Amino acid sequence: MLEALRRVFRGIREHFYFFAVSTGVIASALVLLGLFAMVVRDVNAMVGSWQADQHVSAYFASGVTPEAQAQMKAVLMQRREVLNIELVTSADAATWMSERAPETGPVLKELGPGALPASLEITLQPDATSPQAMGEFVKSLTDAGQGVWEDVDYGQDWVSRVHTFLSLLTALGMAFGLATVVATVFLVANTIHLVVHARQDELQILRLVGATERYIVGPFVAEGVIQGLLGGALATGVLYAIHATLVLRLHELLALAMGASPTFLPAAQVLVLLTLGVAFGAGAAWAAVRRFLAGLP
Repeated sequence: MLEALRRVFRGIREHFYFFAVSTGVIASALVLLGLFAMVVRDVNAMVGSWQADQHVSAYFASGVTPEAQAQMKAVLMQRREVLNIELVTSADAATWMSERAPETGPVLKELGPGALPASLEITLQPDATSPQAMGEFVKSLTDAGQGVWEDVDYGQDWVSRVHTFLSLLTALGMAFGLATVVATVFLVANTIHLVVHARQDELQILRLVGATERYIVGPFVAEGVIQGLLGGALATGVLYAIHATLVLRLHELLALAMGASPTFLPAAQVLVLLTLGVAFGAGAAWAAVRRFLAGLP
């Protein structure tokens, strides 16, 4: 065991340049994967805030009493598609309008307390926010409440555009993620192969003196593990710097669109990043040495 460790650290010391290059390549590859993970998570959070903003506004017809409005709210809350309902009275609607458009205040005051209709602001379950599902919900709502509603609106054009955008975003995300993983594996594997090729004299001597394949491959795999751990730690530091200096500032500029403030990668994803680094380093070293030894006479 001690002899194996001595060989590992001697190899690192004698070929430190190649060790540093391999570590840097693994770190760069993990930064790409980490950035992709951060972007996907933040985009999902942003999309979630958009979906939460998709709701149905059902405006009561004049003459519907407050008791009937409350009863209708209770009935609709029993439906599977409904997540939450807010009853907005005519007075609440007038107050909301006056706060956001003060110039309408005198007009609303002149028209009287019933100038704006009361409404139910209905938030649907996430699985009921597709254009088809929302359309079916609104149709059933209209059919079942004839004479109750003056109008039912859910921004059909907006819903369709959001879901078209989400479909495109999902396809692009999957394509980019696959391309990132393939490029990462290719980059790391070829870099480690060059490192092994640069140490071909050492490998040939070990083979000539009768060393077993396990004896030859072991130190290279151990070096790969160390490279992966260091590369993962370095990548985590770089990702944190990017998050602190760029992502948070970008969120300040686009706070309305991005929703909640983004947070750094959780501990579980950092652990996955380190594990991937070890897998890249050890796996690429093992494959490169095995391929080189297979080519020896």
